Amino acid sequence: MKIKIGDKIRANHNREGFISDINIGLTTTDIAGELGVSVKEYDTELNYYGSVSYVTDSNDCYWSYFHQIKERL
Repeated sequence: MKIKIGDKIRANHNREGFISDINIGLTTTDIAGELGVSVKEYDTELNYYGSVSYVTDSNDCYWSYFHQIKERL
């Protein structure tokens, strides 16, 4: 699934929100991508480590690993 900043997603715990950040991990110990690079878009079929941050309609902020993204809405 291709995702980019601004896309609406459904992630873990069935939360929905708009992607604000996409981070890719560059080492096997950085599974959330906190020490990696920030990108504007990503294809989850590449199976890299990383995460997205997203903001809900009620302005709550959450994050999710790539594999926890259920769908792009």
